[in-house]
Amino acid sequence: SAPVPSCGTGAYPAFRGAVTRARPRNRLTVCYIVTYIVFIMEIFVTSPRANWQLTAKEVAHAMPVLQSVHRDLRDLPGPGLPTIRHLAQRSNIRDGTLRTALSRACATGGLEVADGRYRLGRLSLEDTAAAQGLLTRTRGYTLAVVLEGEAADLPVLHDIFTRFGFRPLQRSVWVGARTTEDGLTPALRRAGLESAAVVFKADEVDAEARERLSRLWSLSQRTAELKSFHGQLIEHLTEQGISARESAWRCVEAAPIWYRVAVQNEPPFPLDLCGSDYPLERLNSAWRTHLASMTRQLIALWNAQEP
Repeated sequence: SAPVPSCGTGAYPAFRGAVTRARPRNRLTVCYIVTYIVFIMEIFVTSPRANWQLTAKEVAHAMPVLQSVHRDLRDLPGPGLPTIRHLAQRSNIRDGTLRTALSRACATGGLEVADGRYRLGRLSLEDTAAAQGLLTRTRGYTLAVVLEGEAADLPVLHDIFTRFGFRPLQRSVWVGARTTEDGLTPALRRAGLESAAVVFKADEVDAEARERLSRLWSLSQRTAELKSFHGQLIEHLTEQGISARESAWRCVEAAPIWYRVAVQNEPPFPLDLCGSDYPLERLNSAWRTHLASMTRQLIALWNAQEP
């Protein structure tokens, strides 16, 4: 017969009385119910940070990304394999998996390696520029219309749109935020796809389109996600009782997670849709402030690398 689930729910003592008071013939059913409730509660308690585990690709890019955005780290030597391997071990990533991720990143232009030190490559720098453009969005919209009659590599075209934060409004119409600089057109030109799409600006869209865009990008859900992540991030980074070195490593680990949540997952909401209470800027400001406060510890971490 199937084993009876344990009902010793020490973390949830309120449920124990229900099991104790149940009649013997109902106790098994109550045990299963209580176990299920505890399981659901634990999901809600732990799931906000469940996706904080770094991928091998994020581990490979974590230190080069942080070094590129922190001006006091830019002139220091890039991270070497032993240091990146230590970060991988903290994320339970095997050495072979890490080496494969580093090799692929260098082959695709995400990273460059010289004298055993890793820096961001052309593709990552382009992505960073696109991300910075999204952070400096202005009022209005950018639209990219794919020209149906043009022979084009559609997967590559769609990849470029996605990397620049655009989303498909229709099959051949992609919409993104309006930014101070146009990074999309030069990227299309470099890929030989400049004639495959027309990129133009729009000051306003009609009310029906605004409502559709809000639903498409789940604005209210995104707002709640950013507020929740903000609290979790700062709590994790400023935990009491951890060493200065551990604090620095947590900054390194948090960098790709912050990038994933605040940049990669950020829909290209035009400012017209965001509203003044949109929490992204408060999150980014708190992250920048913490990085600045950790400058000394981060420099020490970089200088402690193995030669």
